[in-house]
Order: sequence, then structure tokens, then C-alpha cells
Amino acid sequence: MSEQRTFTDAYISSLKPKAKPYKRAEYAPKGEGRLTVRVLPTGTREFFYRYRVNGQDKTLSLGRYGNGRSLADIRREYRKHRDLQDKTGDVKEHLRAEERRQDLERRKGTFRQLLDAYADALEKAGKPSWKQAKGVFRRNVLEPFPAVAGTKANEIEPGDVQRILARMVKAGITRQVNVTRSYLRAAFQWGAEADHDPRRVASDGVLFGLKTNPVATVPRIEEYERVGERTLTEDELRAFWQALDALPAVQRAALRLNLALACQRPTQLLRADWTAFDFAEGTLLLKDSKGRGGSRDHLLPLTGFVLEQLQPLRDLNGEAGSPFTTDGKRVMVLETLSVAVREVSDSLNSEKLKKADRIPTFQLRDLRRTCETMLQKLGIDKEVRAHLLSHGRAQGVQGKHYERYDFLLEKRQALERWAAQLQRIFAGRPTSKIVAMRG
Repeated sequence: MSEQRTFTDAYISSLKPKAKPYKRAEYAPKGEGRLTVRVLPTGTREFFYRYRVNGQDKTLSLGRYGNGRSLADIRREYRKHRDLQDKTGDVKEHLRAEERRQDLERRKGTFRQLLDAYADALEKAGKPSWKQAKGVFRRNVLEPFPAVAGTKANEIEPGDVQRILARMVKAGITRQVNVTRSYLRAAFQWGAEADHDPRRVASDGVLFGLKTNPVATVPRIEEYERVGERTLTEDELRAFWQALDALPAVQRAALRLNLALACQRPTQLLRADWTAFDFAEGTLLLKDSKGRGGSRDHLLPLTGFVLEQLQPLRDLNGEAGSPFTTDGKRVMVLETLSVAVREVSDSLNSEKLKKADRIPTFQLRDLRRTCETMLQKLGIDKEVRAHLLSHGRAQGVQGKHYERYDFLLEKRQALERWAAQLQRIFAGRPTSKIVAMRG
């Protein structure tokens, strides 16, 4: 390739097109790179900055000559890139990296977008917690802190998280503080992983550019995480059963049905539509989606006592899609049952009652603890209780891949004994004494 010591407009104009493209390079000291022009058969003159990196030639386009673009304009562009080459060592790679950085900056999502995207991901994964997550984010972040919610997600600092949680503490909120913290930490963890998902990058979706999790250094408040110890006595459980008469029919029936089932996780029970009930086989199939392992089946027997509690729901909603609906369309949510139990508890602890008749307050989750405690007292084996209450399979290869026995017979026997125990409690009969016999 022949060289021209210094390009001029006259020289560039004198370059005539040929049958094939050809190049001319301007002289430059060794190591600086050269201004190069390529003449196309059409007469178009394209300029490049040609330089070497580790013995390899590289070129960077500087645009076309003409149509109002002079050699002086091109030379200014050339000098700018030559100076960048001196500073960076490879101007082309530097510009590519800068372009990627600017693209990331344009696509960076806000804190609000991160929280919304995480909740949507939970919903797509079939996690029932997505509704709770959305509610937690709305009540504790998006509505009280709109300015923080509009900040880029990667600019959120531990201090912002502290402000969010401190507001809840000042309002007298306790357990939800740690719940909110857990959801926020999970959202940032999800966002960091989503940024590296090729599908997300390929779809030009929002990226978050997260390098740290600002929630990680904000500690949990241990005193808000006391392990629940409240269990109801037999007298309290009988009073609870009777007080359910004051509730709306669907709420009352749902709580009695779950108690007959030894208090399954309410979220799983409320998700069950009529197709989950096999009346010919006498079973109920729940879906346990707790944990990262995906949804797994949780099969329960329909005992006579369970069917007795289910009958009001069949009468009310037999033509609807779900047993647990008050309008034939919307399925009851967990919060409805939680509030119902709290109202019953408040009525049993009312100041209108004699002090001796008052029952200490309890919550929906205390009923599940009460059931397992009473099942234990009945002598129900720990492994059977674990399968009955869906505590999960054993860990390890054997439990994860090979153990598929559903314990249905043992569950049925346990629920029959549980039904007899409940009927005894509700009737106010004393516990039968077991007398040891000599052989």
C-alpha cells in the first residue's frame, strides 16, 4: 500500500476510483498509527485509523469523506482516537467497553422495577408467596418511600434499607420487619442472578448492574423472631370450634375442614380446586411448592370426619371452580383466614367475659402447632406426622430421587385417630385411660 506523507483535500480529491478498492496511508511516526483512506469503485472515500496491538493490525472507522465532511473534520476524529489509543492501549476495545457500559446504564432498572420483576418471577415459578411479596413491597417500600423506589437498584445502600425497616419498627410492627428484610434480600439476590441470564440479555430486558446486596449487612432483629410456643389446650380448642359459628359460612367451613385435616398449610389448602378432590378414591391432592425444589404432590385421605366438614362447602360452592370462594370467582386468600382466627381469638379474650373464662390470644399458625402437639401425644409416629403435615422428604440422594411411598395408609389411620380425638374433645369427654395389663 503506497503512502502519502501528509493528506490534503487536493490529494484526496485526486484519488480516482478503480475496478477494485485500494488504500492509501498517511505517514506517521512508528507506534502512532496511521490515517488511512480506502477508495471504492463507486468513488466513495472511507477513512480509517489503523494501528497495531501486540503485533496485530487493527482498524477503526472514521467515516466517509465529502457531503459536507472535510478532511479537517476527519483529522480531528483521527487525533481524538489516536490520543485515546495512547491512554488505553487499544482504542477499539475501549470504545466497545464504553458502548457496553452506556447500554447497561440505559437499561439499568429502578428499585421499583427490581421488586416488581422479582414478584413476577415468583408468580411465574408458581410460588404462592408472590402475592405476599407484592403486598409487602407495596406497603413497606413503594408507597411510603416513592423517591427511594425510583432510584436505580444498584444505587440502593444499606442505609436505605435501614430507613425502610426503621419506619416499621417505629410503627410498632414486629415480625413483618424480618419478613420484609427477607423479601428485599431475596429480590436483590434474584436481580444479581438475572443480570447474568443470557435470555434476559438477549431480550434487551431491564438489567440492574448489582455488585453487592445492600440488605446483607442489615441484621435481622432476633427478638422479633421468637419461636412460637403457643398451643391450645383441649378446652381452648373446643371453645375455638364452637366460636367458629359466628363466622361467615365459607370461612367457618374452611377452618373446620383444615382442622379435620390436622391443619395443613392454609396456602396449600386454599389453592386446591374441586379437581384436587377424588371422591371415588377418597383422596385430596395438595401441591407443596415450598422451597426451591419445585412443586411436589402431597396426598391426603378424605376420612368420614373430613368429608363431614367438607359438605357445607360442596353445598355452597359445588358448582364453582373452588370450594373456597364467596362469590364463585375469587378464591379466599390466606389473610382472610388469619383475620378470622384473630377475630375469634379476640372474642374469646374479650373483657366482656369473666376473667376466668378468657382465653389467651392465639393466631392461625398456633393451630398447626397445636395439632402436631396433640398428634404426638396420641402416639403418632414422627415420620408419619412429617408426611401427614408435609414437612418434606428426607434429604440426600435416596430421599430426593428414590423414596416415593406416599404413606397414604398411615395418614388415613392417623387422621381417623385424630378425628376420634377431636370428637371426644368437642363433646367434652375426658381422655380414656390406658391400663397396663399383666401378661
